[in-house]
Amino acid sequence: MAALDNNHYLQKALLNHFAKQTSKKNHKICVLDLFKFDVYLRNTTNAFQENKLYDLSTEETKALEKKFNTCIEQPMSAIMNKCISNNIFDFERREIEIIKKYILLQLYRTPNNLRSYTNIPNNSFELSHYNRNEGESPVDFWKREMLYILDHSFDSLLDSEMVGVKNLALEINSSFLMFLHTNNEFCINDLGYATERIPISIPKSEQNNYIQNVKELGKQLFGINDFDRIAKLEIEGNGSYIDNFILFPISSNIAILVVSPIWKYYYTEEKIRNDLKNTLRSVILCTHFSLPTNKYVNGDKIKTQEDLIKYKNKKDLYKYSVQEISKNETIYLNILIMNEALRYIGIKTPKAIIPSIKEYNELENVGTQNLHHNYKGFIDLLNNIQSDYDSL
Repeated sequence: MAALDNNHYLQKALLNHFAKQTSKKNHKICVLDLFKFDVYLRNTTNAFQENKLYDLSTEETKALEKKFNTCIEQPMSAIMNKCISNNIFDFERREIEIIKKYILLQLYRTPNNLRSYTNIPNNSFELSHYNRNEGESPVDFWKREMLYILDHSFDSLLDSEMVGVKNLALEINSSFLMFLHTNNEFCINDLGYATERIPISIPKSEQNNYIQNVKELGKQLFGINDFDRIAKLEIEGNGSYIDNFILFPISSNIAILVVSPIWKYYYTEEKIRNDLKNTLRSVILCTHFSLPTNKYVNGDKIKTQEDLIKYKNKKDLYKYSVQEISKNETIYLNILIMNEALRYIGIKTPKAIIPSIKEYNELENVGTQNLHHNYKGFIDLLNNIQSDYDSL
């Protein structure tokens, strides 16, 4: 069982795509440790992992770690290799469902997410409130949710009685995927993702309607009568926002975007575009926007929106046009990744992240709000370790 004690919260196969293969066939990733103010090269076997993070308090102690490997990491590794090695971005529906489940689990599986389960502010409202068993610890519930996701098809998660799981699964399912390519390098943080979030203000005249709509949504989707508590807390804390996209880098050059459906409506429906033209903004999506082209197995039977669900097939094909992004856009996305790190940043080539750090430091110098870390001094550390990297 000792081999299963080393639990990666960013799977090793993913980390290898941010690492240099050495002459000994190991993979070394350059790691920035924000707590210790240090930069070092680490074997991906020992990076972005914690000992016994997924151990269960049952007889099947290692069941969660084993299921991560067989149910999501192995199939997702095949998809990543298809993108990175063969430059193919045509996916069957079954592959899209793997990607969506991988994304859902990545939102759960990190130490940072575990911390949010065990450090719940007194004035917050957590969806786990609806499904935690009496006497069940937050940590055990966190693991039970992940087991539930691994044990069920993505479609079945959309109709789950697990409120938190269903909420996130519906969110991911309603979004659409885009793929980005850079000739520079993406970094990766210890979440495995970053979010482009824009704050929005709900006018006082619309707040009651908003609260009522959220209440009705809770009834319709979850059979819950007090979902409006979430909207009330959001308004009281002035915490309303839109997540334009969630960014999931899958290699140093390729990333998946999970894009809010509001952007599809923005580009395809004139009324929504007019209503939101002064609200929606995105450094990436205002320049790059692409929907997949679809080839349905039962295309001859599909006449309405309802038919899309009725006649869907695991072999339905989705073809994606990869968006080429510039150096400045890569720096912008790296800054999002760097800002949302808990402790660690990984990068393939030490010097490749220096332009992003310079820009981050400049933003800090001019007093930009909501910057979470201090990267001053890391440029010298990266320059110093570059020679060690070159000699691998």
